[in-house]
Amino acid sequence: MTNGQEICGYAGKILRVNLSNGRITTEPTVKYAKEWLGGPGLAIKILYDELKSWVTPYDPANKVILGAGSLLGTTAPGACKSNLSTLGPMTGGWATSCCDSYAGGQLKYAGYDSVVVEGKAHNPVYLWIHNDNIEIREAGHLWGKTTWETFEMIRQELDDASLHTISIGPAGENLARGACVIQDKGRAFGRCGIGAVLGSKNLKAIVAKGNGPVKVAKPVEFMKMVADIRAKYKDTKKHIQNFRKYGTLFDLQGKQNIAGVSYKNFQGNILPDEVFDIIDPTKTIDKYEVSRQNFPGCPIGCSRHLHITDGPYAGLVTEGCQMEVLNCIQCKLAVEEPTFLYKANAYCNQLGLDVDAAGGAIGWAMECYQRNIIDENDADGLSLEWGNTEVILELIRKISYREGFGNILAEGCARAADIVGRDSSYYAIHIKGQDLYETCRGALAWSLGTTTSTRGGGHTSGAINDARPSAKKEDIEAAKKIYGVDNPYKPLEYEGRAKMVTFTEALHRVSNCFGVCQQNTVKWDTELLNLSNMAELYSAATGWETSEEDLRNITTKQLNLEKAFNLRHTGFDRKDDLPTPRDLNEPIASGNLAGWKMDEKKYNAMLDEYYDLHGWDRQTSFPKRETLVDLGLGDVADDLEKIGKLG
Repeated sequence: MTNGQEICGYAGKILRVNLSNGRITTEPTVKYAKEWLGGPGLAIKILYDELKSWVTPYDPANKVILGAGSLLGTTAPGACKSNLSTLGPMTGGWATSCCDSYAGGQLKYAGYDSVVVEGKAHNPVYLWIHNDNIEIREAGHLWGKTTWETFEMIRQELDDASLHTISIGPAGENLARGACVIQDKGRAFGRCGIGAVLGSKNLKAIVAKGNGPVKVAKPVEFMKMVADIRAKYKDTKKHIQNFRKYGTLFDLQGKQNIAGVSYKNFQGNILPDEVFDIIDPTKTIDKYEVSRQNFPGCPIGCSRHLHITDGPYAGLVTEGCQMEVLNCIQCKLAVEEPTFLYKANAYCNQLGLDVDAAGGAIGWAMECYQRNIIDENDADGLSLEWGNTEVILELIRKISYREGFGNILAEGCARAADIVGRDSSYYAIHIKGQDLYETCRGALAWSLGTTTSTRGGGHTSGAINDARPSAKKEDIEAAKKIYGVDNPYKPLEYEGRAKMVTFTEALHRVSNCFGVCQQNTVKWDTELLNLSNMAELYSAATGWETSEEDLRNITTKQLNLEKAFNLRHTGFDRKDDLPTPRDLNEPIASGNLAGWKMDEKKYNAMLDEYYDLHGWDRQTSFPKRETLVDLGLGDVADDLEKIGKLG
């Protein structure tokens, strides 16, 4: 009960933990929920209100917020994501990441929608949440252990083989800027360096378990919606079939067709045919898969477990990986050993290092080595030839422990280039200081959504895959209605891209706040969850009548607060919303789009349109006062005016 009124959909409480003094308190979720939805929406409100401008990522005054989406713990299709948000070390601004999660559901069953962690423990600790029993437990024996070891040791220590953990590895402990947080052994809260923030707080892990309910306000209505939506997944559509069989790895052929592969640190946009044939991940999955894995609420089930039985990594038993690993490590580093992506993914997961950060920094180093900018003397005697698997694994280790040359790479490619100098910055492929996974040449809506992302690059907060050459007529017509443009799947056209991105920004934020995996939405299949469906599910779950327009207004408000948070803590402006110099200057080298090059003038005009749609100043990218006031953020406008960053 909250203020005499039961809250549905949500668990009802926010847990606050101060590691410096051990103080543990709670507050009602309803204080924020009607205005900010939950998960990262709730997190940005708390972070903006409570972090002073002088706070830095590793300052004890920084806060890390674990959020369980507002539909997580229900039977809503695809509701399987939890979220971590903070002031992050990669960009110095808004840092947020979602992860497929058992732990998030358990957090809600324990009675909490979010956990706000602040301060710094005097010694390593982990947080154990078991219903109303909250403990800050000593973790000196876990410090230095891998995430896999931590997972098993905590289960043994608490005598419960059903527990799920989120933990950091040596990369987070050593404050590698690209450190991530791992759930159990195989899923990551990736990007942004959130693992390093946990490391700075001496927080090794968070473990939650509960047996309370998550109530919905209108159960009959809610379950009917769930059944109707889930019926769509019974279709034998190739998209669903491929996702169930291979996960996102099945998309390599599609990316090859649209010049969407980051080969040799983005020098190329496709793989040589002979390399594609060797590393095609569908072959290795067919050969080595031993079982499939699903997360609660997901109707697709894109995960699987593999046992590599031959080759250099024979004996490896691990969860399969996503497209990011294939593109950002296997392809970006030109590795031709077909099972290397699984080995690299497992190793990064054990050490708690984001695969994108690893691939970005090592890709920069290998290209600098190729161009004689750095040599073995710079790299601890290592020969940084493309595709050298032993060297790549050694660099992953060195980054995680900040050892030798790895201490430079642990800063991310942008800072590493600043440290080394020698005109190496051109080959540091990043947005806002964060190493880039996404190939931006050849798909303009994808590029615009990636480069304007408030978290510093990334396709999960606004980018839309507009390169779909095999889209059927009915899909194209459906996409026209969804995005409100006449040319949704024409990726080389500048017209209409800004409008598509504004829609996807709302879709992504709603998905992330609800805890719904984006693979279950119209972003990937026009027949799956749209904003209207999600508004109806949310209304039935909470009992608060919420329309599609309401969701768009709330997420627009959230986006503007993320923007303001960045302006308070960073020097970002319009220049930081542009593609990398390589993307702007170099044409696509080969493949179907060989010779195509971004038109910088047209790209800037597209960016102007994007700012106009948001009510932001064209010259600076800063929000205008009237925009913020209309959203109920007049106090934020005052804040930005004081620091000279009001549009």
